[in-house]
Amino acid sequence: MKKVIFWFFVLSVFLVFSWFRNGLTIAGGEESFSIFNSTLIIAQTSLWQLSGTGYPLPFYSTRLLPVLFNVVLTQLGMPSFLIQAVFYFFILLSGFTGTFLLTRFLFKKENNLDKISFLAALFYVFNLYALSQIFNRFLYSGMFLWAYLPIFLFLWLKWLEEGTRKYFLIFLATSLLYSLTYLQPAHLITLWSSAAVCFLIVVIKKHIQRRKATILALLGFLFWVIINVWWLYPYAKLSDLSVTEISSWQSNFDSLRGVSQYFPTNQILLLRQNFLFGKDSFWYSFYSQPWVYVISIGVLLIAILGLITSRKEKNWLYLAVLAFIGWFVSKGTNPPLGYSFFKFLFSNFPFTAALRNPYEKFGLVWLLPYSIFFALGVGWIYKRLKPKIREIVVGIVLILSCGVLVWPMWTGDLYKDIKVEVPEYYRQTNEFLNRDKTDGRILMLPMIGGDGVRYKWGYQGVEPSEFFFDKPAVSKILRTSYFDEKYQRLSEAFSQNQDFNQLLSEMNIKYLVLHDDLDTKVSGASSSAEVRKVLDKNPDIKFLEKFGELSVFEFLGNKNPSLFVATKEGKEINPLSYNKLSPTRYVVSVKKAKNPYNLVFKSTFNDLWEVRIDGEKIGGHFLVYDYANGWKMEKEGSYNIDVVFKVWPWE
Repeated sequence: MKKVIFWFFVLSVFLVFSWFRNGLTIAGGEESFSIFNSTLIIAQTSLWQLSGTGYPLPFYSTRLLPVLFNVVLTQLGMPSFLIQAVFYFFILLSGFTGTFLLTRFLFKKENNLDKISFLAALFYVFNLYALSQIFNRFLYSGMFLWAYLPIFLFLWLKWLEEGTRKYFLIFLATSLLYSLTYLQPAHLITLWSSAAVCFLIVVIKKHIQRRKATILALLGFLFWVIINVWWLYPYAKLSDLSVTEISSWQSNFDSLRGVSQYFPTNQILLLRQNFLFGKDSFWYSFYSQPWVYVISIGVLLIAILGLITSRKEKNWLYLAVLAFIGWFVSKGTNPPLGYSFFKFLFSNFPFTAALRNPYEKFGLVWLLPYSIFFALGVGWIYKRLKPKIREIVVGIVLILSCGVLVWPMWTGDLYKDIKVEVPEYYRQTNEFLNRDKTDGRILMLPMIGGDGVRYKWGYQGVEPSEFFFDKPAVSKILRTSYFDEKYQRLSEAFSQNQDFNQLLSEMNIKYLVLHDDLDTKVSGASSSAEVRKVLDKNPDIKFLEKFGELSVFEFLGNKNPSLFVATKEGKEINPLSYNKLSPTRYVVSVKKAKNPYNLVFKSTFNDLWEVRIDGEKIGGHFLVYDYANGWKMEKEGSYNIDVVFKVWPWE
């Protein structure tokens, strides 16, 4: 066992070195720079995100524990790329070890058990699915699911079959350690549907008492819910409030039909996907070659051989049923029965719409048994070859399947287009802006029409200002109610050279940062030169400083930037002093109020924002400035107002 773990350690270190040897950060797509500034991210890991004018996002709370670990590394002085490398090392080592332990548990009586388990772990890491859908996809939650699934099933089965308290406690502990897995709602379906299959198989086994197995399963699930209630409850309460509008089941079904064309059964059997290995992919020239297809077909045949030859093993049914369900769900609306199955599922169980891209979200349920069956197939071949050639043949099989077929993983080329170094002038600009201790927001210019950008220094993906600047940045569409409409109005005012000062004031924008490093054509934005002309014509906007390709301007019309102001007859009469306890709680101090006034909170309107005086809730919550929160205040004198984003019942 120790020798096997040593080799897993070596392989993980080798891969991490290959991917990070040039000292650059991997960033792009939806993930952006989400571990670039760990200290900043931990402050953002709240039920209320501060980006834009704020919005509810329950899913981000699940990344709390992994980010805390990153904060510790930051405090030790590690650069961002090295923190990311440690992150990847943990994921890889988990995937190796979990698959090894699960395979050993399922096939205890198999000859050469450690070798078979090692081969299963090796293939679980080095295969086309992991290459394209996990690591190249570059979503940390997907990587965590990949790493956690075999560990989850191993501990779940140990608990169901043995009822060992030690493994039960480890099961609960790992649910916290790998909490980033739950960032995607679909991953809950992946984990617990796999667990349900294992439970059903355990129940039908004659030597296991059904009552005992049922009690253990219920206890396991109940305690899992209890220990994860810190994110489950907000998840359930806020999920419907975190997006602009809830899609209908029909639109989700149409989306599924659209993507299903990329993963028909013939592609799933080869662990491929038509889009990522198709003509528009930079991998196409290599993976379209006939001899590469021959290797993939050979891998499939070995996995089928393992499936057939291991059918007498007592735990064979676990893997066979998991593989069948994994294939059936992963193929989406493709035949057989895919169209009818998903139409029924989406129309009757709305939460299953999280599987709009089932091959990406559920494909691991296919990959995991596939990997073990492949190892069993190799083991069967090994035992039937003559001693003189068995090592050579198996070595060739492994070199072709786990080496040549996934060569970009070994060389690091799977990330060659998304390795970047953030220019120093971003740090300089952030430090300059941080001299101002007020809560004035930053507007990023040129304004973009969506949320995707490309910078000339190499980055392309979701606009990343929230990870570069400590002050909240108005920089992109967030797909949340009220803010998006306000952002679009501001964008139109800029593009049509209309007066936008009132909008800047209402949104509490104090600074404007103009990017000369933006690829405006790809990003769908006006040129920085055009935006500069608009700014130069506005007497209320003052140029302050230039750092590299970033120019900082100040909006003079927001003289006292504040999230809280008192208004009367639609006019701001004075800012209010306040103390920010957290992104979801503020204490506002009112001095010598004489007349009724409106309290305005310049954060995105949400029904869960409450104000209280001496513990008593104040009603009359209304929309102001077409996006913000307002309350009519009648109380006179000096007092404190508690402003709370009320999610938990006791808040």
